[in-house]
Amino acid sequence: MGHITESYLDNAATTPTRSEVIERMNEVMRDAWGNPSSVHAVGMRAKEVLEESRATIAGALGVEPGEVYFTSGATESNNLAVRGVCSARRDNPAKIITSTLEHASVTRSVRGMRREKDWPVTYIDAIDGKLDLGQLRDALTESPTSLITIMNVQNEVGYIFPSAEIGRMRDELAPDALYHVDATQAFGKLSPKPREWHAELASVASHKIGGSRGIGALYVRDGVKMHANAFGGGQERGLRSGTEPVFLAAGFARAVELAQAEHEETLAHVCALSAQIRAELASLVPDAIVNSPEDASPFIVSVSVPGLRNAKSVAYLSDRGVYVSRASACESNHEHVAAGTWRKKHPLSLQAAGIPLSQGNTTLRVSFSGATTSIASLRRLRNAMRSLGSVNNRRPPLRSAKGRLLYLTEGVRDFLL
Repeated sequence: MGHITESYLDNAATTPTRSEVIERMNEVMRDAWGNPSSVHAVGMRAKEVLEESRATIAGALGVEPGEVYFTSGATESNNLAVRGVCSARRDNPAKIITSTLEHASVTRSVRGMRREKDWPVTYIDAIDGKLDLGQLRDALTESPTSLITIMNVQNEVGYIFPSAEIGRMRDELAPDALYHVDATQAFGKLSPKPREWHAELASVASHKIGGSRGIGALYVRDGVKMHANAFGGGQERGLRSGTEPVFLAAGFARAVELAQAEHEETLAHVCALSAQIRAELASLVPDAIVNSPEDASPFIVSVSVPGLRNAKSVAYLSDRGVYVSRASACESNHEHVAAGTWRKKHPLSLQAAGIPLSQGNTTLRVSFSGATTSIASLRRLRNAMRSLGSVNNRRPPLRSAKGRLLYLTEGVRDFLL
């Protein structure tokens, strides 16, 4: 496929590793390759790079370096946040509050605490991406709460949840509860600040912003009691054992530096891309339903095209060098997992947002990177979409988004449990 000009539009799944990041990682692998726990000069060189990288990431988050813990990625950060907090509070297992639209790494961690430890869980609805703050208020007042875990940017549709308002409500109604935010799709894009959200914990990842896979971080406010999920040499101040991959941390820090330096330019560029694709879809596919509201993250546009099955659409576009996704990329990984350890969730979690199942099966996610997504990429998507209809069996169009009647059902809630 080398002769095809490629358009990568799946940046919510992962982004291309930037050349500046690769250069920095190569430099560290060459010059600071030691174990940062070693007390000799080679180890101390590695330790210095590790702590410089930690300080860079902490600065971007607006927190102290000692409050940033390196992990293997956002999935581990989310697991550590949920299970680490609950394990530390196991003698008084007050409920967990979460939304119905979280990433699987949060949803399944919460489900695991419920099944393994009989931890009470309350789910907050988010129909059409509007988090039900009335439900949240009721949940915070009706019984004690151990943990609130609600993401900032929803990874499949781009909904932005009111993180600061959630934090203020917690302060008012349940000050003993801890508050975790999955900031994976916000960090390096929308400049999240956990302290402005009143959050004690926040998860971030490198590969969503041009860094490498295999490295992420968890912010934990100083003084918060956590239990480790894995045991070993006691690295990361005892919370996350395992020899730190210094070169990955350095690459993460370089990606953060680039994201900060280019923030305003990137945001303006991506907003223009989002507006253009919305306008072109309305012209090219009149019956298309854009699921992402105008106030969603501009980095993600979710669209349903009635009659076009998304499995066929993704394959057709891929054959033409245009790369989008059906949903969260993580959802395609279940085939080789032992029976009973994984359950397929509803396509895109869209039914939990009030969107019909049939519409979820026709939904595509287009997602942008300020560093690598060009107007030409959208042009190639437009041209491919123009011819896509002829290879699918078009069915009568679904009702418009305004006419949707199917909302969150007990079946979806049972599925989450």
